[in-house]
Amino acid sequence: MSSEKETLGRLYLWQVALNRISDLLALRQRVDRFCNSGRPQNITELYDEERARLQTGLRLEGEALDNFEGKHGSLFPDIHDVHLIDELLTEEIIIKFCTIFNDGYGMAGVISGNRKTFWEPILDDLISEAFTGDVRQSFYQFIEQAKAYRNQQGAHFDHQSFYVKHGDKKPNEDGLISHVGWSSALLTFDWNFVAETMPKLNKALNGYIIKLQQQANLGA
Repeated sequence: MSSEKETLGRLYLWQVALNRISDLLALRQRVDRFCNSGRPQNITELYDEERARLQTGLRLEGEALDNFEGKHGSLFPDIHDVHLIDELLTEEIIIKFCTIFNDGYGMAGVISGNRKTFWEPILDDLISEAFTGDVRQSFYQFIEQAKAYRNQQGAHFDHQSFYVKHGDKKPNEDGLISHVGWSSALLTFDWNFVAETMPKLNKALNGYIIKLQQQANLGA
């Protein structure tokens, strides 16, 4: 059974994770606004036109890249960069969120271990405080989506999330992988729902921490 100080120690880490998620969601919105400005798509089209003019399928480097950026401005971020940034933000948001459920070691007198018997009742209390009705049920569904993505694609590459096709092989040779594919995480989550619910969960967590601090006679 965790002491109040150990419980608070773990909840402080949850707090850090949710605050980090808030920053990442705000960054994601800024990236979306920039993408909607048309600049990434425009610079990508100009870049493709320049490669076609130079009759090269390779990325521009050296003087050719300097000349292009001198005329059109920085190539970064083009539409491909924005897509990668979105994917990386997705991974980081979900991985940070899943720190609430992932097993973690504790330290006696400082921080509780993060086992299901610890986090499940606290998380249920937070969700009950933050959400009602259909939103509460949808949030539990989001949790399951997040766990699956984290375990199968975001933090680990699992066969369930990837498609692998092998090429032909000769006797006594390994198979040659001819194709590896996976589903984009950008299509997995309802980001409007995530952006609306995370601040409410964070507020419930902050309130829970304050009550526990008072019970333990600890200052904020």
